[in-house]
Amino acid sequence: MLLLETLGVKMSFLESIPRHLQLPVAVTCYWIFCAEPKVKLHQLKALLLMIVSGELHRITNDPGMSPNNTILGMEILELIHAQNNFDLDAAHSFCQWQCCLQMGLYLNQLLCTPLSEPDLSRLYSGTLVHRLYQELKSTPSVENLFSLSPKMIQLYQVLLNTVESTVSPDFIQKMTKTKSEPCKKKKASNKKKKAIRCAVPETQHLCNVNRFASLRVDD
Repeated sequence: MLLLETLGVKMSFLESIPRHLQLPVAVTCYWIFCAEPKVKLHQLKALLLMIVSGELHRITNDPGMSPNNTILGMEILELIHAQNNFDLDAAHSFCQWQCCLQMGLYLNQLLCTPLSEPDLSRLYSGTLVHRLYQELKSTPSVENLFSLSPKMIQLYQVLLNTVESTVSPDFIQKMTKTKSEPCKKKKASNKKKKAIRCAVPETQHLCNVNRFASLRVDD
């Protein structure tokens, strides 16, 4: 399939994904392949959790809906309305994903929709994805947001496993390690020495200037 070849994803990897989510997942893989700077793992998880929340919202009108889904819906609303610290890097990354999705939709339509198109009204929520990203950074347990709904947690795991099996770990930004204390001290010492070296010529220059030259009387 030309569409999936362009996105760098094989159809065999998408077979376990619901048809209406195959295109967003393929686009997500393409986004990770091409993103600059690299996508962070928390950003990927926040995005997938957001997609699952859209699925939860989609089934809320089903007659046989579980009461647990209603509780989950309320928890998601609380997340949306909670205070959110804006992260410029995350915003840039999620904007890249939206651009990839837009181009993916255009290409899908150009090729006579080989993949089903998602319901965009439920697929993306900027406020929610930013909030989820912030929560994941401070409270990793938010990844279990859908623990009350086995169906939703299973969907999340399927989405995450599909992306991780398609994309090499090298494409996802690794956490930077904190430098050891000796290294920090050595770096600080080098900076101090450099500052002293830079200051010496200026001091020497000032010493060579006679501040009382104007008071000298020529014979």
